[in-house]
Amino acid sequence: MKAFILMLTLVAGLSAQNATKTQTPAKPVKKSAAITAIPKDAVETSPGFFRWTDRDGKAWTYRRTPFGISRWPADAIDIQKEAVEKQNSVKSRTTAVDKGDSVMFEEATPFGKRTWVRKKTQLSDTEQKIWDAQQKSSTADRTQEKE
Repeated sequence: MKAFILMLTLVAGLSAQNATKTQTPAKPVKKSAAITAIPKDAVETSPGFFRWTDRDGKAWTYRRTPFGISRWPADAIDIQKEAVEKQNSVKSRTTAVDKGDSVMFEEATPFGKRTWVRKKTQLSDTEQKIWDAQQKSSTADRTQEKE
């Protein structure tokens, strides 16, 4: 009886090996050529982003990342418009209050109000634009009140 069970086990193992050999191997997937460099005639649209049009007339956006060069169709995302909209949204939801030699900023975020203080001599470009816009709007409000 033990010999019969042993024989069945061997036959089952051999038939399983033959079944896997008869299946056709999977076809290798063709990978597109890896992008190793940004084309020489690409135009830098914003810092780190390049726009290039191929022979077929399709526009591509390139970016150098820590993992290599990244490429996607240019009409998928307009990077400059997004950057400007982001800056404008930050400006619109941020207020600035004069505190003598410094400025206190308050920004409304989805997680609550964010407040920080910066000396007037150490303002970043974005903070300077917010401060200038706040001053212009406050002077415009004062002139309207006088009239």
